Amino acid sequence: MDIVTYEILRSSLFATAREMKLAMMRTAGSPIVHSGGDASAAVFDAEMQLVAQGNDIPTMLGSAVISTRASVEAIGRDRLRPGDVIVSNDVYLGGGNHQPDVQFTRPVFLDGEIIAFVMTRGHWSDIGGQLPGSYTTLTWDVFAEGIRIPPVLLYRDDRPVEDLVTLILQNTRDPAVRLLDMQAQYAGCVVGDRRITEIARRYGKDALAAAMRRALDHSERLMRAALRAIPDGVYEAEDAIEPVTGPAGWSRDPVPIRVKITKQGDGIHFDYAGSGAQARGGINCPFSVTCNSTWFTVKAITDVTIPINQGCYRPVTISAPEGSILNCTFPAPVVAGNTETSPRIIDLLLKALSAAVPERVVGQSNCGAFSGVFGGMDPDAARVAATGRRFVGMIDPHAGGMGARATKDGVNGVRVYVGNAGSSAVEIIEQTSPVRVEEWSLVPDTGGAGTWRGGLTSRRVYRVAYDEATFTVCGERGIHPPLGQFGGAAGATFRCEVTRDGQVTQVPAKGGHEIVHAGDRVVLQPAGSGGYGNPRDRDRTRLRDDLLDGYVSAEALTRDYGLTAEDAAAMLAEAAAHG
Repeated sequence: MDIVTYEILRSSLFATAREMKLAMMRTAGSPIVHSGGDASAAVFDAEMQLVAQGNDIPTMLGSAVISTRASVEAIGRDRLRPGDVIVSNDVYLGGGNHQPDVQFTRPVFLDGEIIAFVMTRGHWSDIGGQLPGSYTTLTWDVFAEGIRIPPVLLYRDDRPVEDLVTLILQNTRDPAVRLLDMQAQYAGCVVGDRRITEIARRYGKDALAAAMRRALDHSERLMRAALRAIPDGVYEAEDAIEPVTGPAGWSRDPVPIRVKITKQGDGIHFDYAGSGAQARGGINCPFSVTCNSTWFTVKAITDVTIPINQGCYRPVTISAPEGSILNCTFPAPVVAGNTETSPRIIDLLLKALSAAVPERVVGQSNCGAFSGVFGGMDPDAARVAATGRRFVGMIDPHAGGMGARATKDGVNGVRVYVGNAGSSAVEIIEQTSPVRVEEWSLVPDTGGAGTWRGGLTSRRVYRVAYDEATFTVCGERGIHPPLGQFGGAAGATFRCEVTRDGQVTQVPAKGGHEIVHAGDRVVLQPAGSGGYGNPRDRDRTRLRDDLLDGYVSAEALTRDYGLTAEDAAAMLAEAAAHG
């Protein structure tokens, strides 16, 4: 195959994945999907190897390497027909990442032969379970996290299996919106099927298969070359996951996580032996999530321009003790393993690899979705009449700080690592739910000081308009702050509080929920991030600009950056002169 034809085919596969996600976002019912983009799409070859993906949610796409094969094998390849769609969200039977993320898998046929598979995955903002939003860590086992869907056929011959659709929808709190999300994911799969079929008809299915093989091999070669540039050696690190704030009798001890990385030649092995046992509460990681976090880190420290497909992962081997927090077994709960523990794994790996590739690592980051979740009956009669929905759930992922880099400051107000969904637009929140956003701002001094400053976190303040609702938050770094690299200072920890009738209640990052009422005020502030390098070496012009931008307070000049009182006064005067 000539290079031009190959590049057309390869690029068409990536364009297909992007178009599939757009089809989902344009037709979904949940704001977290159609506005926040918490959805992903990918194309797999006939052997269920990931060959192309969109610029979507890394934690969905990495675990899909495992869950797509698990879905097809559970149904049986020989049972599949054109127009079939497999649904699954089960982490134990289907290889998923957590139950709110529901995967649709569709075989693509041409002339009676499977030539590819396409996959869509979306975050359903309620799948039943213990609390509205299906997003609490205070769970005894996986059954409290919502309906478990093993790999089953949801569409047969492009017709929904109505009894199964009914069973799934009626186990959620807002079935009308779930139906729209379900149909949106189906639409994404149909778009993928059509595009792949068009490509195969135009160029031939043998050419398509050859291009897929070549794309996998090409990414593998580039990844092996990138790994050879990393010094051989053994690199180790340890950290601890903050426990769930549960009832009496639950452990309050942090759960250790450890890694030993062996880099040799063009291969790299990650051994998580020594990590703590799976814990009470939904902070455990299925093995698919640990693999995803590991693959993401390898990609981040090597070459981000390598086309992402399963070939990138061939040089990487991973082991984690069964029954540990990083390879949990049934029926351990997992909802925040995917969003909070997973990025902590990445920080652990960056800590270990800082000795090998100091220029490629960053200070520790906010490490979580920090999702604020409201759920209750809508008191707005006009909105209920217009939408036909009495129950309204609102889930809002939050943006914290990303750690400083070797040559740049960290990033303010951003989701990091494997989370790539956006915070909900204020206008959409206020239009669709009984919640008002009174403040959305960056918080000074939350990024750790350093030669390069850590990124600041953001803060949102909500005013509740529900008559009565649940408020749940799921976060990380409420106890231990995100540390800096190479002398950089730590960033700020998580903060959340509910104010009612003048009384303030502190809400832990991992714990129960609060019942809120009209007029209550909720503050949600994710963790900041760590700095990079000695703060005393920060360029004084940059520090002055931080003052002007409101990123650093006057008190931080002496407290965090070591300026003398005289130098601090002079800088304040200079900043004032600049406006």
